[in-house]
Amino acid sequence: MRKLILSLLVVVGLFFACTDRDDDVNAVNIRVKNNTESLFNEVLIVENDTVYENIPAGEFSEYIEFQRAFEATELTVKTDSTTLTYTPLEVFTDSLPIGFYTYELSFDEAQQIELTFRIEY
Repeated sequence: MRKLILSLLVVVGLFFACTDRDDDVNAVNIRVKNNTESLFNEVLIVENDTVYENIPAGEFSEYIEFQRAFEATELTVKTDSTTLTYTPLEVFTDSLPIGFYTYELSFDEAQQIELTFRIEY
């Protein structure tokens, strides 16, 4: 009887402990991936005035929730040696649906920012 109760408690505990990151999603969640060899001291999403800080080379930031966000947006990247601004060529007017997304940022040969948009599953 004791083993049955203990087993039942373990199963119930596991059931409530196993939540997926998207179980309680109610906003657009965006993170930044630094696809360069430089430390990003700051990435500013201009439209929302939101700042991601200290993203090491090759690493991801934490997700930040937005009520409204787009596939591409104006942003500014500050490194130790420079400040660069990215302005999308295409204007997006429809906000992304609720979910998880990544802005992958890299530099082209002219040291301009390239943004690659990723949908996370």
